Amino acid sequence: MPGPFDPEVMAEIYAGLIDMVLLKGTLLVLAAAIACYTLRKSSASIRHGVWAAAFFALLALPVMRLAAPQSDLTIVGVRSFSVATFIPQVRPTESAVPAVQERAEEPIPRSAAAPLVRGPITTIGMARSYRWIVAIWFAGFLLQLTRLGAHLRAVGRLRARAEPCPDHVRRRVRRVADELGLRRAPVTIVSPDLQIPSTFGIIRPTVGLPRTIDGWPSSQLEAALLHELAHLKRRDYVTHLIAGFVKAVYWVNPAVWYAERRLDMERERACDDGVVIERVDPVRYAEYLMSLALSGRQSAAQPVLSFANRSSLTERIRSLLDRAQARAPLGRTARLGIVAVAAVLLAGAGAIETFGVVQSTGQGVAALSDRDPIVRRYAAWAAGESENPTHVDELIEHLADPDARVRVVSAWALGEIKDRRAVAPLTVLLADEDARVREMAALAIGEIEDPSGLAALREAGPAVVSEDARAWAIAQIEHVDGYSEVFAGALTDPEIHVEVHARNLPLYLEQLADADPGVRARAAERLGLLGAPEAVDALLDALEDEDPAVRATAVWALDEINPSRARRASPASPDRTD
Repeated sequence: MPGPFDPEVMAEIYAGLIDMVLLKGTLLVLAAAIACYTLRKSSASIRHGVWAAAFFALLALPVMRLAAPQSDLTIVGVRSFSVATFIPQVRPTESAVPAVQERAEEPIPRSAAAPLVRGPITTIGMARSYRWIVAIWFAGFLLQLTRLGAHLRAVGRLRARAEPCPDHVRRRVRRVADELGLRRAPVTIVSPDLQIPSTFGIIRPTVGLPRTIDGWPSSQLEAALLHELAHLKRRDYVTHLIAGFVKAVYWVNPAVWYAERRLDMERERACDDGVVIERVDPVRYAEYLMSLALSGRQSAAQPVLSFANRSSLTERIRSLLDRAQARAPLGRTARLGIVAVAAVLLAGAGAIETFGVVQSTGQGVAALSDRDPIVRRYAAWAAGESENPTHVDELIEHLADPDARVRVVSAWALGEIKDRRAVAPLTVLLADEDARVREMAALAIGEIEDPSGLAALREAGPAVVSEDARAWAIAQIEHVDGYSEVFAGALTDPEIHVEVHARNLPLYLEQLADADPGVRARAAERLGLLGAPEAVDALLDALEDEDPAVRATAVWALDEINPSRARRASPASPDRTD
């Protein structure tokens, strides 16, 4: 099971940040903003419902990404390799196994194999600093959660420092609660830490009042209680905390910060509308808001829903004095409509992966037509690690690649797939001008274990292919034991497993460039035992090592790192597979 710092896990988190936090998060906020602009003449309760639905959708996005299968509608993909290419949409064609073409400067033909994706996907290389990007996001996430936790602890301190509430105020709270239809009256406290009436708490809903409450006119106290108890009736504190958590997840996205401000504003305006509906004069109520906002300022460290604050004062008063403003509460029909639209948008967001990790082997094969030989080499490796016979024709075409490194890896990939159609083209490759290409062709023929390749291997003399490689390939076809240890001499130490540790990965990569071929071969084996994807680049280079034992061990190591082989292997068995 991959750990939290496994490259594939980190790649998924990185892609998820781009896809979910930046792209889809912004689109959902934009959709909510457009809806609220369209509903600007409607009541604040409806607009608050839209923003609340947007936050619930944002909260559901990470769950959908984790629970839902990978979408076939990926638009942009990210790979762990530092290459960039456009993956074209191609159609499958029927073609026989082509002969190895004469190498020339003509462009590499387009893929004849059908990729495993349905449309064009632009893939970009994984940024070198993607781990730092994930780490920075995670640090910000923890900071936001810490702030939210500190705010919740402040609620506990408010309760602990609370003073007895006057009986007449408590009776007034019960009466207003009954008028609003609350099932039970909230806890009412007087706190020296509060300057403005506030509401907080989920399990124990609480109305907090400042010490100055005794000097307030009866109508002002009535208006304040109506406003705060409206928060409780609407369960605004729950939405407030959910929005705080969502902002912690999406803290890098300024659109979500904007959405939270609009959620807060519409929440307060909706409660103001509730007060006005209860026959409190809007002008006098606006005066109460202004006097309280100017006389006291609530601490930003307290996660409470305050009756009045300066940041929202102007817009709230303008809304109160607008006689044409709709003030109806959120009805059942409007609520169901908002939920339905939000569900449709959320389903659409889940079906389309705007930014994901490209793991489809078909995409890797399509990259074989790239202009960059490094990209083609990685694509050939990706096709080999898939062990999918669909890609044999494409790899055979690239046995004629102008770049010898691509030909080497293409031959290796055909050996991994073990399809008999590749034997004839690989025997032609035994006449390649590059010695390492000829050797890899021989090894691939041996991997396929098809007797039709024996004649060509026996005819190839030492000047064509090294005797060890030729003997190993023939032994593989004839199922004769003993040659693998002769050719790959590093694979003989039974205690090697004790010495292999993931923390030594940089050391093994350094040893792969050592002057001593024995050290290089041992390093290649340890990298294979580690199964570290970070070693693929260096091991692909090792396929061209001057020492045959190093080359053979690199072949074995790449096979061990092969993700498709790792998925089939038993997780309980640490032994390597031959």
